[in-house]
Amino acid sequence: MTEKLTAALTDYFQRAIQQNGEHGQGIIEYDPDWQSPCQLTKYDDSRIFWQPQVRSREADLNNIEQALGLELNPDIKTFYCQFFAPTLESSWQGDKLSLIQVWNEQDFEILQENLLGHLMMKQKLKQSLTVFVAATDDDEYLISVVNATGEVVLERVGCEPKQKLADNLAEFINQLSFEIN
Repeated sequence: MTEKLTAALTDYFQRAIQQNGEHGQGIIEYDPDWQSPCQLTKYDDSRIFWQPQVRSREADLNNIEQALGLELNPDIKTFYCQFFAPTLESSWQGDKLSLIQVWNEQDFEILQENLLGHLMMKQKLKQSLTVFVAATDDDEYLISVVNATGEVVLERVGCEPKQKLADNLAEFINQLSFEIN
């Protein structure tokens, strides 16, 4: 399944670049204090060109697995550990969302802390373990992967998943659009 997810992510990045880019490169806001291997050249005073980068150093989420005594779904590991890329604004069936990605090593460290906190909350509440992959326009809801099944769901923070969106992460990503109204 990780090969399908890698292909879905690669296609997603290419679609994002085609929708919001030039010359095969995406364009995003530039922050001089938040550097990334994805950065290319300057586009203008406030934006830069970017391209996704395969991580040159292998990353993993072993610290989370060890701390909580669990094994994370392989799709979650592939999703967060394979590429450096910006979080991109997208939509799923007309609903806006931000597909979370890792911009740099510091971002990866912050992400791991947030994932650990989320999973600890789920354990404490004795709920299905989920890992968030996207934020919605409504701060009370997340798009997450159910760790046990790999299904993509909509969940309210602190609650059990509300709605199944896709059977797996690759299927979900393939359904994303960049035509946000």
